[in-house]
Amino acid sequence: MLQTTLNTPSEFTYTFELVPRQGFDRKQVDPLLDFAAEAKEDGRIKALSITDNPGGNPALAPVAIGTELVKRGIEPLIHFSLKDKNRNQIGSHIYLYQRLGLRSLLVMGGDFPNPGYYGRGKPVYDLDTIQVLQLLKDMEKGHYPDRRSTRNHFPPSRILKGCVVSPFKVREAEQVWQYAKLLHKIRAGADFVITQVGFDIAKFEELTTFLDEQGITIPLLANVFIPTLPLARALAAGKIPGILMPEELVARMEVEAAAGADKARLDRAALMVARLKQCGYQGVHLGGVKLPFKDIAYVLDRVEQLEQEGLPDTEEYDFPVPGTWYYFQHPLSEDKGKKTAQPLTPGTAPGTTRLHKLGHTLFFTDQYVTGRLFARFCLFSAQGQRRLNTLLWLEKTIKRQVYNCQMCGECTLFHSAFLCPQWHCPKRLINGPCGGSKQGKCEVHPERLCFWVRVYNRLDNQTTLSSLAAPPHLPPKDWGREKTSSWVNFFSGQQNEQEDEREESG
Repeated sequence: MLQTTLNTPSEFTYTFELVPRQGFDRKQVDPLLDFAAEAKEDGRIKALSITDNPGGNPALAPVAIGTELVKRGIEPLIHFSLKDKNRNQIGSHIYLYQRLGLRSLLVMGGDFPNPGYYGRGKPVYDLDTIQVLQLLKDMEKGHYPDRRSTRNHFPPSRILKGCVVSPFKVREAEQVWQYAKLLHKIRAGADFVITQVGFDIAKFEELTTFLDEQGITIPLLANVFIPTLPLARALAAGKIPGILMPEELVARMEVEAAAGADKARLDRAALMVARLKQCGYQGVHLGGVKLPFKDIAYVLDRVEQLEQEGLPDTEEYDFPVPGTWYYFQHPLSEDKGKKTAQPLTPGTAPGTTRLHKLGHTLFFTDQYVTGRLFARFCLFSAQGQRRLNTLLWLEKTIKRQVYNCQMCGECTLFHSAFLCPQWHCPKRLINGPCGGSKQGKCEVHPERLCFWVRVYNRLDNQTTLSSLAAPPHLPPKDWGREKTSSWVNFFSGQQNEQEDEREESG
């Protein structure tokens, strides 16, 4: 089982990524199953991951291939993308996977939907990756709480939970958020981590150093991707969110193609795998297009040869992106001392956050009499429909003008430097960014800065990665509260918490 091999220190785990296409007949499916049969016979690939509508395009659901792999005796790792699922469907899928014997999930937000039937489909992103990992962790207990203080009971689930992180971000704000969110994911219940695609060896090393610094020993797999030249060109042009393809590597591949060096990309992958084994990774997640199993077997054989022969200079397989920011001082020093983290520089564009913070302190804490009086006013207004309607009009008028408020009913402005994720973030993420940004720009609207980069630039300049990763994460929104007063909901929640505390103490 994948769980066993990941947690066996003496084993180095190989997985490979299968990509179902649009369609369901033998022409689309048989090549995947043939690859699986050869991998099973070879024995070195411990699991085959199956993508879930990659690139935001509809494709054969991963469960279809997953059940076939189970029959063939090789473990499937199901990509669990959240772009198309609300929390009810998430629960339904988990029950289905349990029923079918699909025990391993790789939880990810997923690429924003691409235009399709009559245009672009409505993205869901009801829960984020942190919240789903927490849900799976709670379901392992056989129940989970809801907001009515009741519990849903069902047979405990047994699922190996993976998550993704990108150590390859170019800008400080992007990278710091990736590491902070990774810590939240691990705390929420992730059992293993797979990196995003990248080609910068120092960045791969940085991630293992970061986890060592945090005292975290979670199994970590490096993503080693083997692109064709056309795909490399597309990646360099930014056609796939979250992946940075260095121009230097594309130029190298152009030369190799002109020289007819067909195995150059396979040799480069083998060099990367051999180096990453030395970096402390527990395994490698291989991927690529137009790769028959014989090519993967060649890579694995070549890795074994390199371990005996030794590795050449890193210029053969190390391709950083110029201008990249590193969390640790770079180049990584070769001395035996502790690597030093770079000083962070949040708060470069604080704007008017001081005024917003003052308003929050005055009206939404009990630090001053203004907060206590405002709480009483809101709760009093909630007791009569006319008063409540007036309060709603007041809240909507103020917050729409100042924050472009969408009246979600559960305001999180305080947690995002007083920028509204319901308006500014296409995925409406409330616990940090997705992995789709490039050079600090939004995956969906590349002419704009990523929402969470903007948040980082407005934070207090004393903010640390530890404070960004401090528990707890924000729970899922209750969409039954949409268009209601977040002020009333906020103070009602405080009142309920106080009553619960009095009951427990009594």
